[in-house]
Amino acid sequence: MEDALLDMRTDVSALTYLRLWGASQAPGEDAPPEDVPLEEALGALVQLRDEGKVRHIGLSGASPEMLERAQQVTPIPAVQNRFNLVDRSGIEVLQSCERQGIAFVPFWPLAYGYLGEPETLTRPAQRLGVSTSTVALAWLLRRSPVMVPIPGTKSLAHLRDNIGAAEVATQVTDDEVAALTAVEDEESATLSKMPAPMVAALVRAGKRPSTD
Repeated sequence: MEDALLDMRTDVSALTYLRLWGASQAPGEDAPPEDVPLEEALGALVQLRDEGKVRHIGLSGASPEMLERAQQVTPIPAVQNRFNLVDRSGIEVLQSCERQGIAFVPFWPLAYGYLGEPETLTRPAQRLGVSTSTVALAWLLRRSPVMVPIPGTKSLAHLRDNIGAAEVATQVTDDEVAALTAVEDEESATLSKMPAPMVAALVRAGKRPSTD
């Protein structure tokens, strides 16, 4: 934690996530060992909060059950799970977040740029004169009132696209939102299984081995 604070050039982290054992970890980021109880792992962050080094504690890779257990230890204002156009794995805990007004931060919101080009995505992009990634972010914003996508970028052009998603979200029609939601089956989605399109996206991006 000390190294992270030094990297951020700050004395306190506004929000620190406890990375759990779900399959939503970013490459190179470690979750606690599976034999470490959730409450014990969470206790380490609670101690850091009590020391003034962390203001709020979130969860990453959490199931609804994990969220409920964590809330017995400390308030959880935000959950970070996989959720994007090709991967709805976070749907179960998203529903829990919606019921409780907890911020939901979609992991890999643009699937490393490998969203494919289904007509449901390209048609509104062409109609509005924006990129498909902007539409994908706009869909996330329309998908849930607790959704807080934080896409990364390495270029000013992509940054402008990302910022523009908030305005585009007001211009995408309800029918277009419904069509984008229907691209993947949310009823069968689960945190424990990464769907094939997301695996393929990570392989193409060089982030995960093809055996995942």
